[in-house]
Amino acid sequence: MQSQSQLHFFDNAPVPMFLLNASGDVIHTNRACEGLFRYSSREWALDDIMSTPVWQESSTYFNASQEPREKLSPYTRLVRFADNRKLYVLKMSIADTKPSYTYIAALTPYQNDDSVNEALLNRLPMGMVRIDASGQFINANQAFLRLLGYEEEEALLKQTEFDVTFEADANREKPLRAGLELGCSAQYRLDKRYVHKKGHHIWARTFVSCVTCQITQQTQFLIAVFDIHEEKQLHEVIATSERRFRAIAENVSSVVWISGPDPMRLYYVNRCFNTVWEERVEALYGDAKAFLDRVHPADRDLVARTRFCDSHDSWRINYRLLFPDGRIKHIRDSGNSVFDGNGDLIYRVGTQTDITAEVDQRDSVVVMAKKLRELVEYDTLTGIKSRHAIISDVRDTYQEFTVTGDPSVLVYIDADGFKAINDTYGHEIGDKVLVCIAEHLTRNIRESDVAGRIGGDEFVVLLRHTAQSEIPQILERLGRDIECEYLPPNMRVAISLGAKELTPDVLSSEQWLSDADKTMYLNKRERKMSHSNHAVSG
Repeated sequence: MQSQSQLHFFDNAPVPMFLLNASGDVIHTNRACEGLFRYSSREWALDDIMSTPVWQESSTYFNASQEPREKLSPYTRLVRFADNRKLYVLKMSIADTKPSYTYIAALTPYQNDDSVNEALLNRLPMGMVRIDASGQFINANQAFLRLLGYEEEEALLKQTEFDVTFEADANREKPLRAGLELGCSAQYRLDKRYVHKKGHHIWARTFVSCVTCQITQQTQFLIAVFDIHEEKQLHEVIATSERRFRAIAENVSSVVWISGPDPMRLYYVNRCFNTVWEERVEALYGDAKAFLDRVHPADRDLVARTRFCDSHDSWRINYRLLFPDGRIKHIRDSGNSVFDGNGDLIYRVGTQTDITAEVDQRDSVVVMAKKLRELVEYDTLTGIKSRHAIISDVRDTYQEFTVTGDPSVLVYIDADGFKAINDTYGHEIGDKVLVCIAEHLTRNIRESDVAGRIGGDEFVVLLRHTAQSEIPQILERLGRDIECEYLPPNMRVAISLGAKELTPDVLSSEQWLSDADKTMYLNKRERKMSHSNHAVSG
């Protein structure tokens, strides 16, 4: 000090003031400093002010300037005491005291830059924090305190912002904070974990901006903090579900795919596509319609309309793939649209399954069933209806008659002298004669009629919906002798037949068949007697 009067003024100043020597030691304090200092057995020291980093910062400020020290503007920064959590503005200047310099420091209570703004920040639902360049909390609003589990601001302000940040996230953020301070960017966003007062982690999304304190002209950081802990937990659940889904999807034998509401935007296709389509799945991410190139040209339009239409309905279609070597694969394509709680479409999911083996097996079954049906319905020797099939037709015609009354005629047919043919020429020739009889019957009936073999040399012809006037002509054609190329020349096969019209007095299909059979045998007997009488008279 220049004089005792100045020292007296210094000691009685209403604000805390103190003197430091060139080494940073406190050499004198005024009365207002009481309560801000603590005394040790060795020296006076400012608590949480003149720590080594702060002293180095202030020394650098004065020593680095080209201007004379006594002409420099005061060095200013915000400080806070351990036992008194109030913020103070520290201002240091230099007194020209020969032979060395003396630093004069004054402490004034810090006033918020904008008290109205501070009040509004405390009403915000998101956390708001202001820290200095070292990470020391300047203030924090109630939302931030609640997020980290603190009831009082004082307990939080004893720590730095990095102290309450998960260490790995703090290390990741420090370069961003340094870049912001250097002016490399105006703001950055970071999702990170804060450490709750109880020790667990809280996920938050932070937006950090660099601001300048109006009083100290020093760099501060304003941080907006949004609680995203539930969101992160949900994402983790979704990610876990997705990992499980992929693990399952990659081990199924069907192609599984997921797209957005726009079917052209594919999110996922499993690698089964490589096996089924015999193409690389990566091609689909560039063009979702690339799979259509392998679809059979005859099916391509159907597939394109189904898969890439605006409809949100589920679908299930079958189509074919055609390969360059001519191979065919059969595909079953099915899918559904998935909606959120508001009814909005969020994605589509589908499967494409190779059902070639299933189709081949089904076709084989169809062929076998057809052959079996033919064996059951058609006589293996003559090719006309079998006994089972013709009797079934007779029964159906009778049932129809009971409802509609439509007329039909049943003709029972037997080959004359067939046993003698078998005995004379053998059963092979006999079988060929039976084939000739069947061909004769089918040639001489209408398309609506049906012929069948009852067994041996007995046949039945069912004349459906036949008018009375048509019967004589049909019977005349059917009763003609039959030529067979397998028999000697001029030898013909004579047949006997009996016709029975379906009338109300016929009480069952069995009676109808029996009456036709009896009529046939009656006609056969009459023919034999006629031939016998003719031979005697001759």
